[in-house]
Amino acid sequence: MIKLLHVIAIGALVSSALYAYSIKYETTLEAEQLQKLKAKAQRERDAIAVLKAEWQFLNRPDRLQALADRHLDLQPLVINQVVRLSDIPNRGPKVDSIGRKLEDLGLGLPTETPRNVKSNSSTTPGGRP
Repeated sequence: MIKLLHVIAIGALVSSALYAYSIKYETTLEAEQLQKLKAKAQRERDAIAVLKAEWQFLNRPDRLQALADRHLDLQPLVINQVVRLSDIPNRGPKVDSIGRKLEDLGLGLPTETPRNVKSNSSTTPGGRP
């Protein structure tokens, strides 16, 4: 009976040693993977920093202006190109010109679109004030 207890104790001691070794091995493996991920993250940060530096170099206003002057045929802005909103005419009523022509020829049914109504901002969609 005592030999059986000794065998069980030795088996438990060996199995606990194997379990501790497997935990140590897994921990070492995970630490190596963590170091690889940290190195990859640092490489990505360095690549991002290089791209940001290149973007800042390429996005300089004086460089962009020189490229625009060299490659684009832009003309300077003339004062009569600027229009005030009040100078833009109001949109006229939507008229079915083809339907009106067919009506004039007697081929179509009368349409409900206004014929000689001027656009006014106070009119309703039906053309009535």
